Amino acid sequence: MKKRATARRLLEIEHVLGCSHLITVTAGPSFDLILLSLEQSPDYRLVTGHGSFAKKRAASPNRFRVHYQSGDDWLSLDLAETLENYHAVQPLSNGRWLLVRCRAAGDQDANAHIYDADGIRTQSFPAGDGIADVQATERGNIWVSYFDEGVFGDTELSRSGLVCLGQDGRSAFRLGDLAEPVLRSMADCYALNVCSDREVWLYFYTDFPLVRLMNRKVAGHWMMPVAGSHAFAVDRERVLLGGSYDRKESLFLGWLDKLDFEEVTPVDENEQPLRKFRAFGRRHHLYLQTEDAIHLVDMHSL
Repeated sequence: MKKRATARRLLEIEHVLGCSHLITVTAGPSFDLILLSLEQSPDYRLVTGHGSFAKKRAASPNRFRVHYQSGDDWLSLDLAETLENYHAVQPLSNGRWLLVRCRAAGDQDANAHIYDADGIRTQSFPAGDGIADVQATERGNIWVSYFDEGVFGDTELSRSGLVCLGQDGRSAFRLGDLAEPVLRSMADCYALNVCSDREVWLYFYTDFPLVRLMNRKVAGHWMMPVAGSHAFAVDRERVLLGGSYDRKESLFLGWLDKLDFEEVTPVDENEQPLRKFRAFGRRHHLYLQTEDAIHLVDMHSL
């Protein structure tokens, strides 16, 4: 019988958002859940006879709200109206927030914006095109990963596949500057897990290595037998991968020292399998977002 992992229900999305439209759910460096919502229907796609394309800006001002936890309470912050179409959010120090639009028109397109505790935009800088994920550290370092349209695109930052930016937008690290053979197959960063200012993990197409960075140097890498995961959690010498190309609703628990993996079925607290989830990870936490709720698999309980 396939092993099961209980995913604890953390919240009902509707209870937090009400009638607002969910844009994204993420976690901060202290496992703090954050939801970004939009008051009106998103104007994020342009549909033409040639297909559907991402819109960098909406036709009318967006009214975004950041929902975040403070102890047992949920608080919210309304951002000043903007035409920007944001895809990512992360907390910074002193009540500030980082909001990022994941598509950019070029190297000079300022698609990362910092808002103060009153929801007023105070700073903007370019973060590259084709952004897959954004994770900030407790010190405010901003790690940005990119998918293939960025890696093979026209912006200099994106072509590294992974960068670390300071809060002033200056590049502090670019993965492309490391001359490690394992990094040559970087074409699309499928998953990122920023554990601390010192420790960062990534997993990427085409060969699907799991790479550990310590102090911005490659400290280890393991070729994963599971292809196509889009999230993972790490706990010492273990990794928990979220989904694969042909097993999208499974998890894969593995031991890095012997690359021994077992397939795991995520279930809720009523032992019902979770279906059609989106996964994202911070350290040893793997979050599973279903249509109506956010669940957590803590590797310390496995």
